Amino acid sequence: MHRPSPDTDISETLGALTDLVRQGKVRYLGSSTFPGSQIVEAQWAAHDRRLERFVCEQAPYSMLVRGIEADVLPTAARHGRGVITYSPLAGGWLSGRWRQDADLPTPSPARQRLADRFDMSLPVNQRKLEATEALARLAEDNGMTLIEMAIAFTLNHPSVTSALIGPRTLQHLRTQLPAADVTLDAAVLDRIDELVTPGTVINPADSSFVNPALQPEARRR
Repeated sequence: MHRPSPDTDISETLGALTDLVRQGKVRYLGSSTFPGSQIVEAQWAAHDRRLERFVCEQAPYSMLVRGIEADVLPTAARHGRGVITYSPLAGGWLSGRWRQDADLPTPSPARQRLADRFDMSLPVNQRKLEATEALARLAEDNGMTLIEMAIAFTLNHPSVTSALIGPRTLQHLRTQLPAADVTLDAAVLDRIDELVTPGTVINPADSSFVNPALQPEARRR
């Protein structure tokens, strides 16, 4: 279940999904981009009404998009949920192509629709470029590619079950697979934390969702 709206009745939703499980049409249930409070609400509704529960949460997570560290990851861990993260390369920002001394790539048509995430005239994206450059140098100084460090970072968190990668070509896949064998030491992790504060998102648009409580229809109502 993706991106719940402020008026989503989670009990009703879980009731419908439970019917599908009991009919053998669905094996397991998962949520996506749920804030911590809704993860708890869904767990309670499943327990209270004896319904099937969500067994995993899918959320964006990378060295540039660390918002889930503040609430979602610890909440999922407390309730025994797996967490499948996506976009470990932050939409291509951590692919190694976005460097301060290089010609920046032209966003694809799909990314052009996400101008607030790639428009370099925006101060938040300039800050993101500065962080990316520093992270790239950190990876190089420690004998790995930025891609390897980025994916290894997401897998390093104890509450993360797995990371979804999105290679478009065989070459992309070959550059990403070695990350499974990379272990980041404490010094590297500490330096990453210095460059991008834990639990923060440099450009809020990269979070891929807005907390339902902050949607216009839910504000001050």
